[in-house]
Amino acid sequence: MSDFTKMKQLTINASSRKNGGSAHSGRLRLEGKVPAVAYGKTREPSKLSVDVRELRVLLKAIGNNAPVVQLVEDNSKPRTSIIQEVQRHAIKDTYIHVDFRQVADDEVVVLDIPVHPSGKATGVKNDGGTLETVAHKVSVRCLPKDIPDFIEVDVTELAVGDLIHIKELPALEGVGYLDHAEQPVFTVIM
Repeated sequence: MSDFTKMKQLTINASSRKNGGSAHSGRLRLEGKVPAVAYGKTREPSKLSVDVRELRVLLKAIGNNAPVVQLVEDNSKPRTSIIQEVQRHAIKDTYIHVDFRQVADDEVVVLDIPVHPSGKATGVKNDGGTLETVAHKVSVRCLPKDIPDFIEVDVTELAVGDLIHIKELPALEGVGYLDHAEQPVFTVIM
């Protein structure tokens, strides 16, 4: 019924910065950089900057998948990081700030993973129904090496009125679902 895709290895480079504050951040943005911060359980927060073009390409590559990347600070060893937040200017649609949460290889993480339908539901094909996504993401717990990009769910057997619940999603090695077992994910409605 379902499948998943293992996480792609996407990388972004970051440079350390000493100064903070809005004036310094504004100067960075004029230089084509976006202020950022990296933090985690095993490290002190550090101020960074990333190239705006590189960030734009990275976010496009992530698309509707898990926001997990390899963060390379000042040419150091890549570290697995989750993009916690990307702040954008409401009017100009430019990037204001990015938060990276770094995770250790042995650290259990909790994050929301997108769910993608696969196939054409019987109720849509034969009865003119509409496939409705009730939950676009599901909450999971796993090690960084087990984070899926997304969870693909075969919806071909869904008739009008049928539901696919959390409990019917695939049992993925090393991945535990945290949402209520009866939470619907997909349904076909008229």
